[in-house]
Amino acid sequence: MWRINRIFRFMKREHKLKLRQGFARLLQAVSRRMAGRFDGEVRTIAILLPERYGDCVLLTELFAQIRAALPEATIHLIAFRKVSAVFFKSDPNVASIFNIKSGLLAWLKFVRNNRFDVLFNPKDSMSVSFLFQSFLLRARLKVAHRHDYHERIYDRMIDKDYYDHVTERNAGLFDILGVTVPGGKTIRPYVPPLPVSQVMHDFAGSIAGKGYIGLNLSSGSVGKYWPKEKWAEFVRNYPEERFVVFASAKDHEDKLLLERELDNVLPLPLTATLGEVDVVMQELKLLVSPDTSLVHMAACHDLPVVALYRDRRNDWTRFAPLSTNHEIVVSSSDLVGDIGVDAVQQAFRKVYARL
Repeated sequence: MWRINRIFRFMKREHKLKLRQGFARLLQAVSRRMAGRFDGEVRTIAILLPERYGDCVLLTELFAQIRAALPEATIHLIAFRKVSAVFFKSDPNVASIFNIKSGLLAWLKFVRNNRFDVLFNPKDSMSVSFLFQSFLLRARLKVAHRHDYHERIYDRMIDKDYYDHVTERNAGLFDILGVTVPGGKTIRPYVPPLPVSQVMHDFAGSIAGKGYIGLNLSSGSVGKYWPKEKWAEFVRNYPEERFVVFASAKDHEDKLLLERELDNVLPLPLTATLGEVDVVMQELKLLVSPDTSLVHMAACHDLPVVALYRDRRNDWTRFAPLSTNHEIVVSSSDLVGDIGVDAVQQAFRKVYARL
């Protein structure tokens, strides 16, 4: 059952949706959770980990808030992907991580041997995997965001405007627990300690204090890419500036092309981890990115940002930049690629003027 997504892999989309909905309704029907007031100390908090890096980065703000509001509480993570577990492996705010894909016996042992004070599901959409684990894991209080398919599976639900920023919505957990967060407005997300090669440490040191600007070519979605031709035009329009280009392995050729053809782009060694991206970002003066993972990483250091978004309100409200100095550029369509160079330059000039 913990591998239920494999069943869905070979089904048509509409059939997948109906099966997921049916399974969620079944869980609701057999669940006996009842809404109620939470009493007692909070010693252990289990949190279901989202799969995407950007969501994981934003979740670190919640971890820091928990540490400030409930210093005696321990945070325990339940991961659905290995990459999420690895991301938090060395996080000093995390007491333990369990990977759901560790095997059936390990999973059964984990469910049997653990009972938490609070279980929190940060997803505000229907996820069969998250619902199933929430149903089986033992906790005195189970909390999630308001959603039709969350009824009866959770004791309490967070009621926040859907278009509020994700970090604000997650902070609704403290309203339910009845605690305040000291210095709540000053707490920022962070990047946990991650491996960084000496080569990348040396590169970051070589650009420190020199005013380099970061450009991120890559994204987790095809619709969020800005064409390399537009990146090249943008860079050529600022010959007095110096740039470094971030790209995932699949976009490495486009990165090399820009580094080869543009004199004011400094070749950046291929980054192997987000830790290596982060150590370079700390030495930049500004970032331009169509991908929210790096936009949220920039917030960890309050790095000024120009963020490019599709014409989806969900994207540019709930996942807006948290950096103090930022500008948002929204496409006229569902493709970031339709954003013109002039629009990006206009936003860039506004952010630059505030440096």
